[in-house]
Amino acid sequence: MLTIILKIILCSSVFIAVYYLLLEREKMYRFNRFYLLSSLVLSYVIPFISITVQQPKPENKPEIIFEETAQQIMYTQPVQESFDWMNVMWIIYGIVTLFFLIKSILSIRAVKKLQGEKHLYQNHRVVITKENLAPFSFWNTIYLGEDYIKNNTIDPRIFLHEKSHLDQKHSIDLILMDILKIFTWFNPVLFLYKKAIITNHEFLADEAVLKSRYSVKDYQSLILEEIIAGQSLHLTHSFNFNNTKKRFIMMTAKKSKFIVLKKAAGLTALVAAAALFAERTYVMDPVSTAETQKVSSIATDHSLTTDPYKEFRSILSKYSELLNSGKYAEFSKKISDNDKKRLEELYSQLTDAQKREQKITFFNTPDLIKRVPTENELKSFLDKSNYAVWIDSKKVDNSSLNNYKTSDFASIIISGVGKNARTAKNPQPYQVSLMTHDYFEKKKEEKPHTAMGIKKESIKEITDAIPLKETTQTDNNEGKNTNISTNTNQNTTEAEYPGGKAALRKKIGMTVDTSQFSSKNGTLSSTVYIHIDENGKGTKVTGSGNNEIFTNEIIKTAELINNETVWKPATKDGKAVASIYKLPATMTFE
Repeated sequence: MLTIILKIILCSSVFIAVYYLLLEREKMYRFNRFYLLSSLVLSYVIPFISITVQQPKPENKPEIIFEETAQQIMYTQPVQESFDWMNVMWIIYGIVTLFFLIKSILSIRAVKKLQGEKHLYQNHRVVITKENLAPFSFWNTIYLGEDYIKNNTIDPRIFLHEKSHLDQKHSIDLILMDILKIFTWFNPVLFLYKKAIITNHEFLADEAVLKSRYSVKDYQSLILEEIIAGQSLHLTHSFNFNNTKKRFIMMTAKKSKFIVLKKAAGLTALVAAAALFAERTYVMDPVSTAETQKVSSIATDHSLTTDPYKEFRSILSKYSELLNSGKYAEFSKKISDNDKKRLEELYSQLTDAQKREQKITFFNTPDLIKRVPTENELKSFLDKSNYAVWIDSKKVDNSSLNNYKTSDFASIIISGVGKNARTAKNPQPYQVSLMTHDYFEKKKEEKPHTAMGIKKESIKEITDAIPLKETTQTDNNEGKNTNISTNTNQNTTEAEYPGGKAALRKKIGMTVDTSQFSSKNGTLSSTVYIHIDENGKGTKVTGSGNNEIFTNEIIKTAELINNETVWKPATKDGKAVASIYKLPATMTFE
């Protein structure tokens, strides 16, 4: 919404600047009226226009995807703000809009309430008031005081002036202007537009009078006499409109030689603004989309980078400081709704490899399951140090649970909160979300939606490098906590390829022959095991996978690399040992 508002203001600013710089001083009043009205309407329409642009066909080639460490999804309970500033903004908008609406209604009512004799003068409605009102016109009626009637006639110059306002339907312009001001009062450019439109109306009315061969000097004198007659009403065209200097200048101005050129410049500005401020939508060529196989790698050297990927990374870069420092809760709170919505749209366009690179993910929220909390659970949730509690998505104090029974709730969700996801307001390691029966039924009726989560790398119990060791009998785990791995050896390091894992992946990606595979093969996966002795020499390569040809190709590639490489051997307790290096790889086609 903010982007659209800014585009409207920028668009209207450009248009009115072109008018004041190039068009206002030219004697082409009808074109200027057309320009002012069309540019005003366009400035509100252009931000909603979507231009479809053909996306360049990317050069694609299949690549190998190497598996990274396992990942777990972590998301936090949304913080219920005690004060919603967005609601305050809407309230302010409503109050100001209502003020301008009432003001306009009262202005129209003030004109309609004017009492006077109604006459049909030269086929035009005229209201003659007893009040000494300066002549003005509104909609299809001319209003003036009885002092302006002499011998049952109106000064022809005054009548012609007001008559031109009626004939050219100038009131429609002002009503359109007023409607826009009521609902988009936050656009300051509207005040410049209103002044320009009214001034242009006066130029057109003055032109109609002078075309009837009245003396310019006498007409100017008449205007000066009427300046002191009083102030005009809102939404009306008054004969004594107080912008005499410009009116007098334009009465004697001559047509410029550059009128055609300036008209062209004005129209060009309209077209250029439409191209500049309209929303662009990129689409792939349907033919090339069907033919192109899109395969990406999560290695740092991506040979295929799509526009959605670039935009996704660009949006996240605004929050890189929070994400890199692990301030996930603060990130979830500070990310704007527009950025979150756009990230969700782009995420579905990323390849699987590009998705695995990101620190965030989007996933469908699971269906709600009915489960009533136990008495023990409800009592344990009173502990403020361990549990943050939400009831019907609203943060509550733990003690408020004393007012509830277990049967009051239809659902309970307990989630753990990582250290980086905790906040000063909610430092507890667990979050509890309880739903009453009515709220549960309401949420069940809602359509499933997508939630944003934070991905956090978790440590594998088995590393990529598996040191060779003698088989030993494991202890009986009965009665022990089996969630804790007993195989982790803190004094063991894995074998290392010269240059590290990234260099190994790059080397395999450049060496493997992918030309023999196509999307018809589906997703190809294989795991190769490189046997490395204590001297860092590769002795054997084995592998397994879901496609024999792909597995053999990966093994052959690993053997070629292994024959020309001396590894840094794995170590155990500071001594070099033989090991097996595990390398999973997947090839996908999208």
